[in-house]
Amino acid sequence: MGEGANRLAAAVRVAWPLRQRARRHNLVPSPPVDQLELITALNSVAESISSARTVHDVLSIIVEAAKRFTGTEKVIVCLVDEYAHGLVMDESTLVVRGARSAHVQEWWGEHLGEIAEEVFSDGRSFFDVDHERGAWLLAVPVRTNDEPLGVLVAINAINHRLQPEHSAFLSILGAFAAVSIVNARLAEEGRYAMLAGERERIAREMHDGISQSLFSISLGMELARKQLLKDPAVAMRTLDDLESQLAVSSAEIRRLIYDLRPMKLQELGLIGSVQTWVMEATRGSLIRGVTEVSGSVCNLTPAQEACLYRVAKEAVSNAVRHSGGNRVAVCIEFNDDSVMLTVADDGDGFATGQASPHLEGTGGGLRNMTERMIAEGGALSVESSPGAGTVVRARLPLEVV
Repeated sequence: MGEGANRLAAAVRVAWPLRQRARRHNLVPSPPVDQLELITALNSVAESISSARTVHDVLSIIVEAAKRFTGTEKVIVCLVDEYAHGLVMDESTLVVRGARSAHVQEWWGEHLGEIAEEVFSDGRSFFDVDHERGAWLLAVPVRTNDEPLGVLVAINAINHRLQPEHSAFLSILGAFAAVSIVNARLAEEGRYAMLAGERERIAREMHDGISQSLFSISLGMELARKQLLKDPAVAMRTLDDLESQLAVSSAEIRRLIYDLRPMKLQELGLIGSVQTWVMEATRGSLIRGVTEVSGSVCNLTPAQEACLYRVAKEAVSNAVRHSGGNRVAVCIEFNDDSVMLTVADDGDGFATGQASPHLEGTGGGLRNMTERMIAEGGALSVESSPGAGTVVRARLPLEVV
């Protein structure tokens, strides 16, 4: 390899050092990969992702590119669910490429959550060799700044050695995937917003700030790709700067969408949407869900309905996934001057004053719900004690339309 290729491989190894549980001499060498192939592959991924419309499209492009370039027998990308603590392996968060019989999910799926926690803890890659199964596994984080989004995993037979260029590609691909996933989510939320009748306002505010910011980020990504061979260290600094810019843009987008009306609300209204979600969230689980309504039902603003629906969705999801209880009840109470949403479970609970692990997970949990309520002029409280379950109350001042 040339001097530029060696510098790139060294820079990536410094940026994403591998923690190895096996000595390298146990792995059979394979021919080196031309560094130009790495750059070409990254450019190909960038071009493909530019036309992706959904997060699932992005995930498919990422795993297919990883498998094609590294030649590994199986590649997996798994995301952190928005309403969960850690990884959730379902059709919306998990994409796998490779023969079903090769490196079966019963093996790696059992340990994926533990591996993800390790790579999330410090943002470094994880490498392990399982001599009993004759395979090695490399996992790289998919994250933006301190927010973990998921994990990218490559698995191959032990007689196919992991090349430095492959490690570099997967690590860079993980960082690139994070930016692309966030952009795809923002795009999906933007389309969702337009269906809610907020197109003109969103377009105006995005044009004034977000659009220009994202355009600047896209130019920066192009510059970083050109810098990879010439000066990898500068390329890494450029990517760090782009991550910071993206975090700012993401925060602005989230503020814009807090008061947007989800499409399901248009079809079913607040009560129908909450009832539907409770049924969906508890289907197939051991916890039973009920929905109650009291008081004289009145119309709310779209922003209020969206706020209460999202709080209900997150609180119910947390109860189903983490409370350990048998029942979760949602009550929507209409008063003369306010509307109260209460989500109560009979689960394990936690000590007052201590952090609730299922309300402060990677999805933001309690923080997200509190911010949504404050944005609408309301308030949120959480009551709990060990063994006595948890009660989440969200109150909004009534604004009749």
